[in-house]
Amino acid sequence: MSVKLLKPLNDLVFKALFGREDKKSKIILSDFLNEVLKLKGKNKIAEIIYLNPFNLQEYSGDKGSILDIKVKTETGERINIEVQINNVDDFRKRSLYYWSKMYAETIQEGESYINLRKSIVINLMDFNIIDETKKYHTIYKIIEKTENFELIDDLEIHYIELKKFENQIKMTPDMKELEGMELWLTFIKKAGEEGAEDLLRELIERSDKLKMANEMLEGISADELLRQKYYAREKARMDEISRIKYAEEKGMQEGLEKGIAEGVKEGKKKIARIAKNLLRKGYEIEQISEITELTPKEIRKLKSDIQE
Repeated sequence: MSVKLLKPLNDLVFKALFGREDKKSKIILSDFLNEVLKLKGKNKIAEIIYLNPFNLQEYSGDKGSILDIKVKTETGERINIEVQINNVDDFRKRSLYYWSKMYAETIQEGESYINLRKSIVINLMDFNIIDETKKYHTIYKIIEKTENFELIDDLEIHYIELKKFENQIKMTPDMKELEGMELWLTFIKKAGEEGAEDLLRELIERSDKLKMANEMLEGISADELLRQKYYAREKARMDEISRIKYAEEKGMQEGLEKGIAEGVKEGKKKIARIAKNLLRKGYEIEQISEITELTPKEIRKLKSDIQE
């Protein structure tokens, strides 16, 4: 009986797949990066060095740790890849902060700024944050505002929104129409999902690299220790979602109750103003009580307020 695949969208599994210090991980990560960055020919990444390689024995099990992948290419460029399932932070500022830290790390104290190396951040997200466009892959650089030329090529931030991507591929159900990055994103999004087995078979027929990744994922999924850490991380993630939703619902309920209380208070003030106007116009207390539903005692109190 074959083992159920773990989901590559889980950051622990993603790093175990693409971030191990071994030849196969380097091959599939290089291929993935070349497709995302659209690098061709001599510009392709041929060699990468992991700056924070995956090591299950060193993984502390900290549910809040960030399991990103940091690599250096043969040309000295730095690339950071992060997978996120839940939108729990200001992600735009967060990714710019990560870029700035990585960029600063490319030179040592006392070195010239000319030694700063290009730094790229790639965010794979299973949610949408870029409302300004329907594109699932957006790329950001520093450009002059009116003439759109680059200040410098050292900054590059990618957002890949998998919800948008999934909606797009529904329009092209034939796997033969998918290529390059689309094949990788489909694998990352769908592997481990119930009922996606036929789709995966079609994918790996299209690419030797995807076939290699799928075989690696099968091995990762069979690792009992890693599975247990995966389940613990997924539980922590679901608990956090539940906590946030509970806090939101509680806040909404408290806001509603406060709003109702303030509304009642404002309503009473309005009725009191109406009653006072009627008193000034000479209406009898009984008549005002019938109109406003205030008690005669309450109306007499308002009358005394007017006289004061």
